[in-house]
Amino acid sequence: MQRLTKLFIIAICLSIFACSGKKEEAFIDKLKLTKLDGTPLTSQDLEGKTVFVNFWATWCGPCLKEMPSIERAKNELEEEGYVFLAVSNEEMSKIQKFEQKQSYTFTFAQSGLEPEALNIYSLPASYIVNAQGEEVFKHIGAKEWDSADNLATFRSYLKP
Repeated sequence: MQRLTKLFIIAICLSIFACSGKKEEAFIDKLKLTKLDGTPLTSQDLEGKTVFVNFWATWCGPCLKEMPSIERAKNELEEEGYVFLAVSNEEMSKIQKFEQKQSYTFTFAQSGLEPEALNIYSLPASYIVNAQGEEVFKHIGAKEWDSADNLATFRSYLKP
């Protein structure tokens, strides 16, 4: 019995050490993103970049209304180190068709997860992910992303 107790304690200690050594999955990798050309989009692709991630859908009026301001913010900030992603979980063909009809220059991607799996219950939902891959900002709802206040918010996450 005493030997069994010791083995149990050793097993628990090993489990604790094994779990504590695991690095948390990067925010971008949790999204299970695929670019419109069918290749995966991972945190390695975005390493060292600050990323604006906007969850949207083709049927979402507020999402479509804010996209021009996202494009203007992207044009203002991309040379400062920002990457802008528009992410939908809709069918790839639907996202591709939308992208082809638009003149937006930010990157469109498909998420392999339902929004609810990411605790998103309303669209649009936007995030800023810092250069270390950590989510540092979240906003639910549409916004004028190129306003002076929002550009200042974007820039505040560029600072080390």
